[in-house]
Amino acid sequence: MPTVTASELTRSCIAILEAAGAPPAHAEAVAEGLVLANLMGHDSHGVIRLPWYIGAVEEGRVDAKAEPVLERDDGSVVIVNGRRGFGQVAAGYATTLVLERMAQGRPLVAAFAHDSYHAGRIGFYVERIAAAGAVGVAMVNSHGGGRLVAPFGGRQRRLSTNPIAFAAPVAGGPPIVLDMATSVVAEGKVRVRRNTGERLPENWVVDKDGQPTRDAEDLYAGGALLPLGGPVQGYKGYGLSLMVEVLAGALSGAGCSRPGETWSGNGFFCLGIAPTHPAVAEDVAGLIRHVKADHEGVLVPGDPERSKRAHREAHGIELDAETWAQLSAVAARHHVEM
Repeated sequence: MPTVTASELTRSCIAILEAAGAPPAHAEAVAEGLVLANLMGHDSHGVIRLPWYIGAVEEGRVDAKAEPVLERDDGSVVIVNGRRGFGQVAAGYATTLVLERMAQGRPLVAAFAHDSYHAGRIGFYVERIAAAGAVGVAMVNSHGGGRLVAPFGGRQRRLSTNPIAFAAPVAGGPPIVLDMATSVVAEGKVRVRRNTGERLPENWVVDKDGQPTRDAEDLYAGGALLPLGGPVQGYKGYGLSLMVEVLAGALSGAGCSRPGETWSGNGFFCLGIAPTHPAVAEDVAGLIRHVKADHEGVLVPGDPERSKRAHREAHGIELDAETWAQLSAVAARHHVEM
């Protein structure tokens, strides 16, 4: 298994993206987002995605040069058109608008984006809002396409993984960050196990006939992910997923999951909430102290990612052989040396 530093991996990814036609700023935004996901232990949203991105550019489904535009501006509500460009660029622009409007004194700002490609790890955007001292909420659907998840009680693909993320500032410490799919697991985690040849845990996936399976290949042969909660309590993830469709799909203009849609970019929703009183960050810090006082093993959302990041910054990022081979193949096509 190759082990590389974050800086080495970022440079290689930027070079590949630029060779595929991305302007330097776009290449940097995408590469840094992917590598940061690897650093934080979310290999499902890391550089394993880059061959997929480049393939979409090569096939003409994504415009590597596209600049997002502000399509609608109501002061506290903005809508961004990603113009079929990289999701990290459009979602990053939308999040920047949220932060700018909040800095101007608006206590509540909502931003939407549509016609943008995969936006990467959604937690990244709410972390930016929490770093500014506010509470952030973000979520994406798959623009009506990208259907991979069966509804509760069903067995065929009808929804996407529809992740949600929340972040809040913590006085005297790093933010609390929750980033999760509304499916039982993110699709990328199945992709990672397919690359490594590992069997899936039970109750992640059903095959094309609706039968439980532990073979990762079955998902990509017409199978489906189960909603969060699995076959017994999946109504919880299913309900959350439907509401993500409303907020990130219907309200953004991306549209909800529907038959026949082939575009599988991300409809994006981001909300910034200014502290309603001066002690918000202190209250959150007190909450964390309260739950952690139960046992030394208690963690809060964001702790595992920070621990993994510290380890990988010190020791490098391990990539499985298949992911490295796929990256190398894309690099070779575009005459980039890994």
